[in-house]
Amino acid sequence: RHDLGAESGANVWMSRDRGETFSRIGQAQVPQRVFDEHSIIERRDGSLWMLVRAAYGIGESFSSDRGKTWTEGRESSIPQVNSRSFIRRLKSGRLLLVTHNPPDRKTRSHLVARLSDDDGATWRGGLMIDERKGVSYPDGVQSPDGVIRVIYDFERSKDKQILMAVFTEQDVLDGKWVSPQ
Repeated sequence: RHDLGAESGANVWMSRDRGETFSRIGQAQVPQRVFDEHSIIERRDGSLWMLVRAAYGIGESFSSDRGKTWTEGRESSIPQVNSRSFIRRLKSGRLLLVTHNPPDRKTRSHLVARLSDDDGATWRGGLMIDERKGVSYPDGVQSPDGVIRVIYDFERSKDKQILMAVFTEQDVLDGKWVSPQ
């Protein structure tokens, strides 16, 4: 919400008592931020990288003091529409990113998984998870055996489906479903 005054922003909250209580420790301001659905990844150098949903796709901001202060937000180079994206560090150390990559740069379609070996400087692979219009809100986990499971919805206002894609890092790198999983 944008009517919260000083509280409005991509806020960072922390718990020091295993989730009993939380306190706000910092906030990033990213231009044209939409529906504060941001994600934070710790980079290998210890800094934090925040990806923020924005009207133009994905905004970004960085923190070098564990989330207390953030750089001025800017548009990232990651192609995406105004929708939620998903990022996670995998057991291998790579980053997994799931975004929309439609030809028209407007439609919630073409949900694609990519991997980065260099903390998001470059992306490899490109596994098309679902190219239909109406896919959104990806989220996922990696199981101990390395298998990745990403859930997302399809036609949430009509069909109201929640789907799951199961794949491996090699599938993403190859850009096709090759693993038996």
